[in-house]
Amino acid sequence: MDRRKVYISRSAAEKEFTEIACDCHMHEGELRYKSGTDRYHSLAGEITSDAENGFTFSKASGYAAGEWEFKELTLQDFRRRYYKLVVGGEAIALTIKTTADLHEWYRKALEA
Repeated sequence: MDRRKVYISRSAAEKEFTEIACDCHMHEGELRYKSGTDRYHSLAGEITSDAENGFTFSKASGYAAGEWEFKELTLQDFRRRYYKLVVGGEAIALTIKTTADLHEWYRKALEA
């Protein structure tokens, strides 16, 4: 998990990736992340695998308990599908040139 990266996530209850997750990090036994640039979430559980391009998280209980998957959001994925989840996403998809630039855009949007 890399706090500077942007991920797309899929809960244990979903078949497809449906959410953009930013600022992913563990804090006192909870996964914390911000969905898009909207609001923070805290999920009790543990990281079950961690790779360069994503990680899995086991949510302990409650809604969608089980394995959650977080995959690095690439510029190609953003342009193909996930730009629709962001206000002004189409314009962002046209101006951003690399995945690193996309992640930088999200970091700046979080600070605003």
